[in-house]
Amino acid sequence: MTVNRRHSEATYQAALTAGEDPMIKARDLKALHQRWAEGTQIPSVVRPVVARSWGRAGAQVNDIVPLAAVALQERRESNDELSSLVGLFKDRLLPLAAQAGNQLVISDSQGYVLWVLGPSMVRRRSDGIGFVAGARWRESDVGTNGIGAAMAERAPVQIFGPEHAREEQHSWVCTSAPLSNPGNSSLVGAVTLAGSYRTAHPHSLALVSSVAREAQSVLRTEHLLRMQRLELTTSLPETEYLLVDTQGSVATSRGYDVDGRISIPAGMEEGRQWVAGVGAVDVQRILGGWLLQRAHEEITLELNDSLIHQAVVHSTSGPTRIGLSAKHWQIVQLLAACPTGVSSVTLQNLWPAGTASVTIRAELSRLRAKLPGLIASRPYRLVVPVIRGV
Repeated sequence: MTVNRRHSEATYQAALTAGEDPMIKARDLKALHQRWAEGTQIPSVVRPVVARSWGRAGAQVNDIVPLAAVALQERRESNDELSSLVGLFKDRLLPLAAQAGNQLVISDSQGYVLWVLGPSMVRRRSDGIGFVAGARWRESDVGTNGIGAAMAERAPVQIFGPEHAREEQHSWVCTSAPLSNPGNSSLVGAVTLAGSYRTAHPHSLALVSSVAREAQSVLRTEHLLRMQRLELTTSLPETEYLLVDTQGSVATSRGYDVDGRISIPAGMEEGRQWVAGVGAVDVQRILGGWLLQRAHEEITLELNDSLIHQAVVHSTSGPTRIGLSAKHWQIVQLLAACPTGVSSVTLQNLWPAGTASVTIRAELSRLRAKLPGLIASRPYRLVVPVIRGV
């Protein structure tokens, strides 16, 4: 089942308008949910954010099996980012949640509920549907719900009554906002207010969204302070280098033109390495991150027709596979076939007639960033030996 809709609505949209009767709303949605669950096309009157979630998650019913107490505690203790925000969420949301008969739910980037706070009466109802600490509430786990939809959309959402995929959740309203770390754009988790659908109000979505933005501001400040400490506590070389934290966020650099973050290879160790988007570097582990110094070494580029859209860079640190788009693969193949180089006019033949030159230059820039130091310009050419794999 598919939904052909453009994602054109506002950043977030409350499930109810001010003054709308939640009982009537729930009754109308129940009929729409039944039509969808029976396998018919998603009705066009369903809110776009809900239709997309129904299309992604389907009407599945999976068992909810929470983590054991020890595993739950380990997830809490290992999540420094969320742990640092619990106090903020309690101060900003818990008093209002309690007055409205809602509970405060804080979940991590995998959809695991780590904290459930609020009136005991609400939490007892929550226990009955498996909405408990340690349970995972992604769309793929429990169907359409506030936490899962907010994570998938990367935007605040309010899921009301029968907009939930599972019938046992039809008496609930969940208002959720995702939490991202602005320093590295990673998803940290989600914050949610949940309670009876009779408590639904459009102001809840605005409130949760505002507190999520405040939390992200806190994470941004903490990230900047970590980057400053990393720079101040590291002895930096006079050569070209990148100083990054364990997630690849760049604290400072010399001689590199990179964005705020690089992709750290899985299992990176000290010594000579090839880092995508950076090139050959000598890696040194430091407290809180890595110091990468530019290395000069003999490199060969392998193009293997059996590995479509992959180039293999061979260096003393070993082979590194680099995924390429179909267009980048075409460009590299053309450059390999013309060792003396090709002009921009020749490269234009790889695009449909009339393609803007700025589009072509942008693609070449992205390719050169993926293969740093391997492609020269004027004319465009590969500056390392090319080997053909079998």
